[in-house]
Amino acid sequence: MSAQDVPSSGGMPPRSGGVQSSQNKTPACPQCDRRMGVKQVAPLLFASDMDEVIYGCDTCGTETKRTVKRT
Repeated sequence: MSAQDVPSSGGMPPRSGGVQSSQNKTPACPQCDRRMGVKQVAPLLFASDMDEVIYGCDTCGTETKRTVKRT
């Protein structure tokens, strides 16, 4: 699932572009070491070219946040 496939939150329109390819890899879960999926993408306040991405593990429910630069 790419960042573009995630529904926008807060009624914001979908963005063109996506996450930089070097940062497009989803993190591994620190609890069970499985790949995490994108749960939410939201714009970072006061940074027009940055997004906050929340990843979640379907196996154990662990979540993690990453700040990424939009392309």
